[in-house]
Amino acid sequence: MIKYKFIIALFVMSNSYAQYEKDVTTIDHIGKAYYEIVSGPIGEKRNFDRLRNLFHPKATLIYSYWSEENQENKLMHMDIESYIEKLDYLDKKGFYEEELYASSDSYGAIVQSISTYKFWMEDKTAEGKGLTSYQYFWDGKRYWILSMFWMMESEAYKIPKKFLNKN
Repeated sequence: MIKYKFIIALFVMSNSYAQYEKDVTTIDHIGKAYYEIVSGPIGEKRNFDRLRNLFHPKATLIYSYWSEENQENKLMHMDIESYIEKLDYLDKKGFYEEELYASSDSYGAIVQSISTYKFWMEDKTAEGKGLTSYQYFWDGKRYWILSMFWMMESEAYKIPKKFLNKN
């Protein structure tokens, strides 16, 4: 009986993500899906199931930031669920991200990608740019984001021009 319930649960999970199958067929599709998911006006709920579908279940999301207090770079590690908790504000403020530049290199099942973005709040409380490094895994059927490591531009760290213009 337990085995039967497990098989049903797997079937339901796979069917719920089937609608997002195109999102994971190419690196460009994953990038486009990510920016679509996090962007939207005030009051629009984000589709976090679609976001979960982009990430491997053991993915690591890492944010780097400059600590004025300690005068050093810091890291914040998260899994996808912790990241989603932090994104809960998006529909309350109206948040948008748009890709400015992307590049990737691959070998076999490994893909390394850089994406530079600009972001802004609908209420004009924040705007800026950042750079994200992605590591992907190709399992033979789809791509998975294994890690996402990003940092926003600051006075201490300006994004180089080569990462600001689409090819």
